[in-house]
Amino acid sequence: MIRRTIIVVLLSILITSSSYSQEQKTVQQSAGEAYVRQEYAVAAALYKRIARAKGDKMPVDQWMKMARSYQEIGNFKEAAGYYQQIIARPDRPASAYFAYGEVLRQLEQYDIAKQQYALFSTSNADSLKLKDIAMQSCDSAVLWKKQPANIQIQPLKELNTQGSDLVSGVMDKGLLLMSNGYRSLSLNGRSESNPRTDKRTEQPYYKAYAYQQYSQGNTSMYLRELTPSLLGDYDYHIGPVSLNRTEDTLYATINIQGNDIPVTSKGPANGVRQLQIYQSVKKNGKWEQLTLIPGINLAGYSSSHAVLNSGGNVLYFVSDRPGGYGSTDLWYCEKQADGTWGAPVNCGDKINTVAAETFPTVNEEGILYFSSKGYAGMGGYDIYRVKGERAAWGIPENMKVPFNSGADDIGLILKRNGYEGYLASNKQGGMGKDDIYYFTDPGYFNRVNHVTPSSPVRDRTTAPIAVTDEQPHAVEKLHTAEEQQDKQELEQLKFYYDYNSASLLAESRKILDHIATVLKRHPDWKIMVASFADSRGPDQYNTDLSALRCYAVIDYLVNKGIDPRKLYYNNQGEREPVNGCKDGVPCREEEHKQNRRSELKVKW
Repeated sequence: MIRRTIIVVLLSILITSSSYSQEQKTVQQSAGEAYVRQEYAVAAALYKRIARAKGDKMPVDQWMKMARSYQEIGNFKEAAGYYQQIIARPDRPASAYFAYGEVLRQLEQYDIAKQQYALFSTSNADSLKLKDIAMQSCDSAVLWKKQPANIQIQPLKELNTQGSDLVSGVMDKGLLLMSNGYRSLSLNGRSESNPRTDKRTEQPYYKAYAYQQYSQGNTSMYLRELTPSLLGDYDYHIGPVSLNRTEDTLYATINIQGNDIPVTSKGPANGVRQLQIYQSVKKNGKWEQLTLIPGINLAGYSSSHAVLNSGGNVLYFVSDRPGGYGSTDLWYCEKQADGTWGAPVNCGDKINTVAAETFPTVNEEGILYFSSKGYAGMGGYDIYRVKGERAAWGIPENMKVPFNSGADDIGLILKRNGYEGYLASNKQGGMGKDDIYYFTDPGYFNRVNHVTPSSPVRDRTTAPIAVTDEQPHAVEKLHTAEEQQDKQELEQLKFYYDYNSASLLAESRKILDHIATVLKRHPDWKIMVASFADSRGPDQYNTDLSALRCYAVIDYLVNKGIDPRKLYYNNQGEREPVNGCKDGVPCREEEHKQNRRSELKVKW
């Protein structure tokens, strides 16, 4: 399993009193064996069956396993209820207080969680360290919730399912995804009515997908299974998958295949299907067969979540191999002169903790993003950002609210335009187990680097797209009748937006497709994109929102092959309404929509 997902398992089993004692031993054995195999969805249902029959007479260790099983599958409310019953028992273990505190923190009940952590006592040094971090986390989380960044994190509804969905990387024209919720969809000309299920979660296994926005012939989205000819014959979990910058080398995390599983223990869990990292290279437009990367994978341990640094010469990954500091650590290896990868090296204790680190991503030069349970955080996995490379790192910084929540927050990915981002979370209110969330932030790099912009230009220059809000210089020349007609046509067009949104509507994308065709006929033209907001909301917020609308138009045109050096922007906020809908004036929604617009000006 790549990571746990949420699933509710309800088993309604009628057991007569005469048959229960005869059957009970089998249920206990089945529950215990499922728990050892980490089949938490199965174990939770079986232990609940026993608890219904025996109540308080069920041994406390079985109550603990039942509570933890619900916690592992993400049913935090039910787990909290069981831990509450456990701590009321005279035979409660000390660990119950800590486990109860963890669940309460995931439910963002920080005051009560802190009380439970305080009751936890142990002589284990690592556990005491985690206790101190957890209590500090409760105080920090309360403060962070009161001071959230002015960014809206919204679910990406078109990509979320009742399963588990997340973004694992970017492509030139879209996103790399991994999901177990798309298995029944008809993609690449085929669908799976009954996909194989991971018994640990009672959910299908993950597969890798590509989401190509604004693809040819489709004005909204194009979701497809990623390279089925390459990955289609592999079983169990597939993903995450990442690509190098030139997109001719692919790195895939895949479970051990076949029946020859290394023996890791005795009893019901006599082998674990570890994760391994595969590589494929594209030659002459075709992917070569996947091969295990020599030297990185270690028998008996997992290696997963491979991602390259910006230069492509350092590969970071996650592993539970010996030599680490916690349950899973971040490791790296360097590319050698012959193109192979050198021996893995631990990223060190400046970044790794006694807990778990996972899901590294690289969105900026010299910066690593990852998720961890070993630092002060909101609860579950939190996303952190740290400067450095290899084994030399600064102090990891929590991304705070709204990027993090009490639940598991993982995989912060930035598109190459530098202002659109994605992450995954299983927080409350989602559509499925893990959902994909989306945000836009024109001042993202200033925000994370704690820079106060002195002008809109400073905000813009941190983004990779080479556009500017400066006025283009006019050039004196004679223009043909065709040019005059094209100019007039472009300047009459308007693109509208939904309320509080910078997403291009389907009709706007169709118009922009035509505009891109026109601009390719006039490659020397300079285009000014002016965007506006309606009067609702604070002035500065509307100015930022209109900037995002400028970026949306520019980004679309760049993806259509328009030179970004010819594109300029002017974010007007709520200035220059086309009607009387100013602050305090009651207006109909259709009137407000006329002010939520982008316009073009040709500068020649």
